[in-house]
Amino acid sequence: MGNSFRQTVAGLFARDEMKHSTMLSGHVAATQARAQASNSQYLIAAQDTTYYNYSGQAQMSGLGVIQGQVRGLMQHNVLLIDEGGQPLGVIDQQYWTRGGAMDWPPSQKESQKWFNALAAVNQQAQASNQRWVVTCDRESDIFDFFKAPREPNVEVLVRVFQPRRVEVAPEGTVCPLPAVAARLDDYGHYCVQIERQCGGKRRTVELTLQLQAATVHIYPNQNLSAVRHKTPALSLVVATEVACVELNTQADCFDADNALAWSLLTSLPIGERNDVQRIVRFYALRWRIERLHFTLKSGALNVEQLQFDDVHTLANALTFYSVVAWQLLGLTYALRHDPEQPAEALFESGELTLLHQLSGQPVDSLRQATLALAKLVGFAPSKKQPLPGVKVLAAAIERFFFVKQGAAAVAKPLQD
Repeated sequence: MGNSFRQTVAGLFARDEMKHSTMLSGHVAATQARAQASNSQYLIAAQDTTYYNYSGQAQMSGLGVIQGQVRGLMQHNVLLIDEGGQPLGVIDQQYWTRGGAMDWPPSQKESQKWFNALAAVNQQAQASNQRWVVTCDRESDIFDFFKAPREPNVEVLVRVFQPRRVEVAPEGTVCPLPAVAARLDDYGHYCVQIERQCGGKRRTVELTLQLQAATVHIYPNQNLSAVRHKTPALSLVVATEVACVELNTQADCFDADNALAWSLLTSLPIGERNDVQRIVRFYALRWRIERLHFTLKSGALNVEQLQFDDVHTLANALTFYSVVAWQLLGLTYALRHDPEQPAEALFESGELTLLHQLSGQPVDSLRQATLALAKLVGFAPSKKQPLPGVKVLAAAIERFFFVKQGAAAVAKPLQD
């Protein structure tokens, strides 16, 4: 967009009074509005950490290390998702360095990030009549996390792996987590879709999972009294992969030696089979936040190539790009979920007029409008790839920006 525009935006990011929380605040408010307008009974608040490598930016001040001698910073996000898997927006972000200008407070461990994000969800959920499910991967398997304060409409869902002692209710049998599956009730098979390496490439696959579940209490470490300090009643769901097929080709991707096994601990109830299936489905939706990080990095926006003078400016820029990544991700999943929905749901009327003029094809549905957009960068649908992904959409939206600028410049003299 030219040097002057880049310098203006970089100047905005660099201002001392501009914090990443300020940068994100308008987006958080809009996300809250989308959540309230959603028909979802449940909202999945997926949290996860991503690491940005800026070792090649020798002149950027304030960076710390992320591993060994690799310089960069960490970002912890909470992505809000509806029950259908549509990303609604980012509702919280945390940044820190190790040995840099944004170090974690010395009185706290980095694991505090999970509790901070839970507190942010609590705050957002106060004005909501929906149930919020804070969903985390196994790094958050921290005993105190399951006992942390939560709003009445906030639940937790964590993949656990620590070999803790588990009391299976109502029989009261106590055994270590790795041995508990034999004492759980059978809830049959269930299929979910995730993305994983299949045939050497990352693809969308459908997993068939064997489900087992029971109500349990988790015991603390042996330094604390189990009777006094065990968790309230929680639901434990064990989901074991028994089959896997690549979604588009239906190719068999099951590998018995590397079969997935999720042990999911949650405050959600398991009264019926549908309850158990819902828990597994919600955890599978956690993959959306990994796609957000993929979109930010190698998937589309290449933010690890950003060049700024200091880490403060960088963090503000990453927050700005996070909103862009959500927009790309939102369009991608809306297209997959309901390609025939009206294009007006995600495109402005003037944009649709221009896309129709450029493509010479109808742009009434979201699929038609998106294909017209992707055609600007040479995308042609095929049986293997009928719809564009985030990388193609990012390039197409950028190209379309300049097309709109040119169209506006041509139209302006006619108006005058």
